[in-house]
Amino acid sequence: MPVCNNPSSLPAAGVFVADTGGGRVRLGQVSRTQSGSVYVRPPGGGAEWAVSPGDLRAPTEEEWARIRVLTTPVLVLSADHGLRPRPEPVPDCTPCAYLVQWFDHYTRRGPQHDESAAVDCAVEIRNHPHDPPKMTLKRGAPPEEWR
Repeated sequence: MPVCNNPSSLPAAGVFVADTGGGRVRLGQVSRTQSGSVYVRPPGGGAEWAVSPGDLRAPTEEEWARIRVLTTPVLVLSADHGLRPRPEPVPDCTPCAYLVQWFDHYTRRGPQHDESAAVDCAVEIRNHPHDPPKMTLKRGAPPEEWR
C-alpha cells in the first residue's frame, strides 16, 4: 500500500495517510488534490474532507492494521446460492411445520425476503423442543398471498 512519506508535498491520489489536524488522528486515502488542499476519504469509503498537507503523516503499523481491516472485502454467504440447507421440521410438531413455512417465505425473492428471519426460524427448529418457544411465532403459516 502506498504511504505518504513527505507531508510538505502533496501526496498522490490513492495514498493512505493519517490526518493529525483538529487534535485527533483520522485515517484516510487521498482522493485528489486541489488548490493546495488534499482531499481524503475514510478507508473503505465515505464522505471526503479537506486537509492541509502539513497535517498529514504516514500511518503507523497499528494504523495500517486498521486500514487493512477497513479495506478488505467481506464475503457474504447467502441462502440464495444453496449454501444454507432448508431446515427439516420435527415430525408431528406444529411449531416446526409453521417455522419451515416461514423459512420458505423469508428465503423467497421479493419484498418479504429477510435472511435474518430465515436464520431465526432454522435456529428455532434446531433448538427443539419448543416448550416454551425461544422466538415469538406469528400465528400460523404465512398468508397464502405471501407464499
